[in-house]
Amino acid sequence: MTLPSFLVIGAGRSGTTSLHHWLAGHPEVFVGDEKSPNFFVAGEPLPPWEPPAVRAMARHWIADRAAYERTFDRAGGARAIGEVSPVYLQARAAPRRIRELCPDVQLVAILREPVARAHAHFLGRRRDGLERRDDFEHVVAEEVERGLPDEVAFGSYLGCGRYAHFLGGYFDLFPRQRIRIFLFEDLARDPLGVARGLFEFLGVDPRHQPDTTARHGRTGLVGNPIARLLWTRSVRLRTALRPHLPRRLRDVAAPLLGERLRQPSLDPELARRLRGVFRDDVRRLAEMIERDLTAWLEPPPAPGAAARAAGARSVASDSNGGSRAPDLPQR
Repeated sequence: MTLPSFLVIGAGRSGTTSLHHWLAGHPEVFVGDEKSPNFFVAGEPLPPWEPPAVRAMARHWIADRAAYERTFDRAGGARAIGEVSPVYLQARAAPRRIRELCPDVQLVAILREPVARAHAHFLGRRRDGLERRDDFEHVVAEEVERGLPDEVAFGSYLGCGRYAHFLGGYFDLFPRQRIRIFLFEDLARDPLGVARGLFEFLGVDPRHQPDTTARHGRTGLVGNPIARLLWTRSVRLRTALRPHLPRRLRDVAAPLLGERLRQPSLDPELARRLRGVFRDDVRRLAEMIERDLTAWLEPPPAPGAAARAAGARSVASDSNGGSRAPDLPQR
């Protein structure tokens, strides 16, 4: 019986795909070919508004313990054995389930400023045909009106960014020395430093240098309208074929589509108000992980920010049908 010695628990759209690639390339580490087996949350219900394609994808999550253990059959003599499932940071029940099965596991998370993460999440699902709504402002307004989820954040762009809320269970159940938190800013500024810190934490050779030049998991909208239509409309077929195609074949299209991804801007005024939604959680997180997260609350204006903000608002308005920013709470 082989179970993971480490888990990368999140957060989605924060660099977890890069961590997966780096771990897979380390000679002393084993991770399965497939990211996101999602075993420890496989029994959690999806929210009613999730589309059929997302529900079809969730049916591929590994729910059977024996099947989960088989994903580590080829680990051999690896010093660190694990997997990467960002949804483990979206369910309050996950820490308890992980502790029951893997009490000595090491936990890794990489976190991104929650407003930028939510927007990237939305664009990623739009790119892949998993989100048919095209107005981010309207979507987050609906989420705020509905109330952010407390137990399971699946399907909630804002809910997935309540890091302190969902990390709390891990800090309650696991010793602090077995939890390592990185920030997306760390990865952007010093990817080799993050890789070295990750490897040191897992007890494997930190001198191994992964290829940090490749960009993994890029978000945005496919620029070519024909390619965008074909890709988004094929989501149900791609989901059905996924278990039957080797990863190398499934990944062929990714670089072709990723070369011309369009990055719609986020309205700075909307971003400011959304930061208010996360203010209390960010302050708790800063204390929890002992990092200065002031920039997540009120990012300092850069030179020429006013002019760029005006341009960004114009782009955001054009890309979102000219809709106004939603009435979000001012906190």
